[in-house]
Amino acid sequence: MVKLPKEMQDKIKNKPKRPQAAPKREGGQVGSRQMRRRMQQQGIEMEQIEATRVIIEGSEKTLVLEQPEVVLMKQAGQEIYQIIGQAEELSSDDLTIVADTKIEDDESIEETEFKPTITENDIMLVANQANVDKKEAETVLKECDGDIAKAILFLKNRP
Repeated sequence: MVKLPKEMQDKIKNKPKRPQAAPKREGGQVGSRQMRRRMQQQGIEMEQIEATRVIIEGSEKTLVLEQPEVVLMKQAGQEIYQIIGQAEELSSDDLTIVADTKIEDDESIEETEFKPTITENDIMLVANQANVDKKEAETVLKECDGDIAKAILFLKNRP
């Protein structure tokens, strides 16, 4: 075996090594950051939903999850709900009590008529699109309950 000169020996020792593949984790689990990145690349949006109770009603049984963790995932117009928590199966008697409680809560809320707010921008938009003055646009917007498209169509199609 031939010995190399010292200059060449140093070059070989300092030669950069090729990058090595990272060892894979046991169980094949992917870290949450890595998973979020992959989901983003695939166009999946994730959103945490604050929920106090989830009720799943089936033909044979009803499940109630108290204090669940709910995640909404959106991809290509589809919505996927992931629910994590401890489920309790309810009988029909228990379900009646839950339903009655809900009705009592709803009775305390007074019914109020919804009146849309009509902004100056809405009035100007209708007036410009229908070629009318602001006062006329405002009155038609009020008649159409704040529906801008309906007001514009009404003004354009009138005789």
